[in-house]
Formats: sequence, structure tokens, C-alpha cells
Amino acid sequence: MTAPESRQARLLDAVLADVEAAPGAQVVFDLDDTLFSTARRHLRILREFAELVESADPEAAGLLRAIDRESLRYSVVDTVRGAGLREALAKDLREFWFARFFQNRYLLEDDVVSGAPAYCEEVAARGGTVVYMTGRDEGMRAGTEESLARHGFPKPGEASARLILKPTFDAPDFAFKAEALARVKAAGRVAASFENEPAHVNLFRETFPAARHFLLETKHSGRPVLPHPDVHRIQDFRR
Repeated sequence: MTAPESRQARLLDAVLADVEAAPGAQVVFDLDDTLFSTARRHLRILREFAELVESADPEAAGLLRAIDRESLRYSVVDTVRGAGLREALAKDLREFWFARFFQNRYLLEDDVVSGAPAYCEEVAARGGTVVYMTGRDEGMRAGTEESLARHGFPKPGEASARLILKPTFDAPDFAFKAEALARVKAAGRVAASFENEPAHVNLFRETFPAARHFLLETKHSGRPVLPHPDVHRIQDFRR
């Protein structure tokens, strides 16, 4: 195990020790690009759009099919612009992507961030409460619950896990999470939080200064926000 991996393991183990010392303590996890990687969801949509434009523009279809995980950016438009797709087609793709990315059947394309299911299970096994707090909305509940179950995460609705979704699609993520954190705070102690968005993890840290807070260095919106110096940066959930 390398030094960074060893540090990550120590930090993750410290959360488990905190949970064990305070049964029922909550650990808050974002979903997209925190517990789940959205890469396969993006790539499926890009491949489907390539099939759509194949006959009219085989060159564009080839560019789309050549995009791999390492080429993906937070914005699908930035991804295809980087691949050389012409602007008019990039705008068409944006509409095509938007109509699919938030649909339940596409959520099932996601795979997990390494170690995430086992870590959430361990939080529950130590007596903690896993709180999934996500910018997904209630219309995405079915796909979200199926995806969690498929990958072996603690199931929402059981004593050890809760799922908090936005009430509507157009509710701003930051405002929703601020309101949801107030409800989490009312439910009891929070031992830790895990997020991929610096602005959100800073909000968690401000709300629960005594907890441990983690930024997943996967990908984020690119907003110019620095995580608080107290926030720990990790790559995944491997220990």
C-alpha cells in the first residue's frame, strides 16, 4: 500500500471507529460521482447519439464512438467539443443527452466508485446510519433504489439507511442540500460526509464542524470553489 493509500485507509477507518463509538451516528453520502461513477451513463448516451447521426454524418459518429472514460468532462458539451464535434451538432447532442441522463433506465448504467458498497455496508455493520443525500429528484427514486440494491449498498427504508431526494427536478441542488442538512441535523449526530462538489462539502463542514468531511476527487462542476482546509481529499473508498 502506498503512502497516499495508507492515509486514505486511516481516514476511512477513523470514521468507522467514530460510528462504532456512537451507535446511530449518521454518515452522509452523495451519489453521483461520489458512490457511483456516471461514466458509463454518459458513454451509453454518446453511443446512442452516434447511432442516430451515423447515416447523415459518419465522421461525427466516429468522433463520438472514440470518446472514452478518460476523455469525459463534467459537461457533455465540453466533452464533445474537446473531441472535435462541430458546434451545431453539439447543441443537438445536449438536448438528446438531457432527455436521457436523468431517466431511471439510464441510472442502471452506473458502476460504483471502488470500495463504495463495502464501505457503506461497514458503516451500517458498525451501528451507523447511511444517509444517501443526492441531487437526483423523486422521479429518479425507482432507478436509484434499484441501482443501490443491484450493487449491494444498504437498502433505503431499512433502519440503517435513508435516501433523501430533491422534491422536484428544478430545485437547486445547493438550496436543497442546505434544507436537507437541517433535517439530518435534527435527526442526531453526524460522524462524516462524502461529496464530490467542493461547495457542497464546505456546506456540510459548516453545518457539522465536529464531523469528518471528505471530497471525492472524481469530477465536479468546475465552479471556482476551494474545499475548506479541514476537508480530506480521497480517491475512492478502498482501504
